[in-house]
Amino acid sequence: MTTSPGIRLPVSETTVLIAGGGPAGLAAAAELTHHGIECLVVEPRAEVSHDRPRAKTTNVRTMEHFRRWGLAREIRAAAPVPHGWSDRVVFCDSLDGTEITSFPGAFALSSSPAPTHAESALAIPQPVVEEVLRRHLARRAPAAAEWGSRVTAVAEEADRVLVTVEDGSGAARQVAARYLLGCDGPGSLVRKEIGARFVGHSDPRPNFNVVFSAPDLDPELPPAVQYWVVGGPHPGLIGRLDLRGTWWAIFPGTGQEFGEAHSAELIGGLVGHTVEHTVLASDPWQARMLVADRFQTDRVFLVGESAHLNPPWGGHGFNTSVGDAVNIGWKIAAVVQGWGKPALPASYEAERRPVVQQTIDAAESNLGAGIGDLARDAEQIQLRKRAEFHSLGLVLGYHYGGSPIVTGGSVQRPTDLDRYVPSADAGRRLPHAWLENGASLYDSLGRELTLLGRFAADRATVETARRTAASLGIPLTIVEAPASYPWRDRHFLVRPDQHIAWSGTGLTPEIIATAVGAG
Repeated sequence: MTTSPGIRLPVSETTVLIAGGGPAGLAAAAELTHHGIECLVVEPRAEVSHDRPRAKTTNVRTMEHFRRWGLAREIRAAAPVPHGWSDRVVFCDSLDGTEITSFPGAFALSSSPAPTHAESALAIPQPVVEEVLRRHLARRAPAAAEWGSRVTAVAEEADRVLVTVEDGSGAARQVAARYLLGCDGPGSLVRKEIGARFVGHSDPRPNFNVVFSAPDLDPELPPAVQYWVVGGPHPGLIGRLDLRGTWWAIFPGTGQEFGEAHSAELIGGLVGHTVEHTVLASDPWQARMLVADRFQTDRVFLVGESAHLNPPWGGHGFNTSVGDAVNIGWKIAAVVQGWGKPALPASYEAERRPVVQQTIDAAESNLGAGIGDLARDAEQIQLRKRAEFHSLGLVLGYHYGGSPIVTGGSVQRPTDLDRYVPSADAGRRLPHAWLENGASLYDSLGRELTLLGRFAADRATVETARRTAASLGIPLTIVEAPASYPWRDRHFLVRPDQHIAWSGTGLTPEIIATAVGAG
C-alpha cells in the first residue's frame, strides 16, 4: 500500500469511501444508507452504459435485499421485459425451428408467490439495475457520489484511510475515511494497494458476445428468457433485452476476430434465417475462476469483482457481489453507530470466502457442461443443465456457520444446490413465511438485531435480551413468531442481513455479545 503523499492536497472527510459505483459499490451504498451511514461513491463512469449489459438476472436473494431497501417495486417497474413475461429456458435447433426441451421456472423467475422466499427473481439487464440504484443513492441524505472521478492512491493509517481522488479534469484531492470499500472491479487498484492478488485459473476457450437491434425479429418458438441453440456449427445463446427488438447473444468457443467478421452469419445461425440487424456492441471474454488471496485489512475491504471473478453460467456473479456488499455494509454500520464492536468487520472474509468459493465452483461445473458439448438430446440436456437453471439450494442455502460471530451452526456447505430446504440452524438465512395479512415475515424484522420467537410463556428470554441489549447499546427488535411458524419451538437472534446469529433455547448475554463482535 502506498504511503501518504508528500505533496499537500486538499483534504475532505467521509465515513466510508466506496471506490467504484458498479453493482457492488451501489449495493454497499444502499446498505450503508439503509442504516443512516454517510458514504461517498467514487466512480469513473459519468453515465451508465447499456452497450454491454453483462448480468441479466437478479436472483431471489438479491431481490430480498432490494425489498429491505424499499426498492423491489421500483426495480420491477424498471425492467424492460415485464416480470412474468416468461420463466422458461428453451433448448432448440433454432428460433425458427424445433424445441428440444425446456426448463420452466428457471432462475425462480415465476411471478407466483413462493413460500420459501419474499421475492421472486427478475430478468433485468445490469445497467437498468445500476440506474435505479443511482437514483436511489441521489435520494439518500447521508450519501454522495462523484461520477467521472477515480481513486488513484490509498494510504491506510491507524485510525483512517487517506484516499487520493482525481476528477475528470485531472485535479486531485485527498479524502479521509474511516473505512474504504474496494468495489472497483477486476482491475482493482484497491486490491493492488493492499497487496492482494488473484489466485485461480481461466478457461482457455474464447467467447464472444453481441448486442444487436433487430426490431422485426419474432421467433417462431414461444417466449423464453433464454434460447440455447445446440447441435449446429456455431451453437450459442440468445435472448431479449427488451420488447422493442434489442437482443443479446453469446457464442461460446468463438474468438473475437471470427465473431466480428461473421456476426451476421452467427446471428442468422441462431435464428434460422438471415436477420436484418444492427450490431450495437460486441465483447470478447474468457471465463475466469479467480479469488483474491485476501479480502481485507483493518480498514479496507474488497467487495464484488475486486475480490472474485465468477464464470457467468448460472447468473451468480452480480448477485454474489451484492451479497458481499450487504455483509460488510451492515457490519461497518454497526461499528459506526456504536453497537457493533471494532472486531465485527473482521468477520467479513471468514463469512464470504466460503460462499464465494462454492459459488465459483458451481459456476465452473456449469461451464463444464458447455453448450458446445450438448447434442440434440432432451434427456442429456435435462441431466447436465438442470443445476444451472434451478439453483435455489445455492442461492438461498448458503450460510455462515463457523463464523466467529455466529453461535452454533454447522460448517458443512450445502450439497444439494438445485433444491432449497429451509433450515433453522445458526448461520442460515432465517426461514421465510408469509403472514396472514399477506406481508412477509421479513418485513417485521428490525434494521439491527431482532429476537424472534414465541414468548407468551417465556418472558425471561425477552427480559434477558432487553437487559443485555441495553447494557451493550444494541438496538433490538422483539418479534412474536406467527402461530403457524414451523420453527416456533425455538428462538432466533437475527442479524440485519436476515441470517441467524443464534437459534435455540436458553439465550445468554454471551450469545448476544458474540453476534456484535464482542465474543
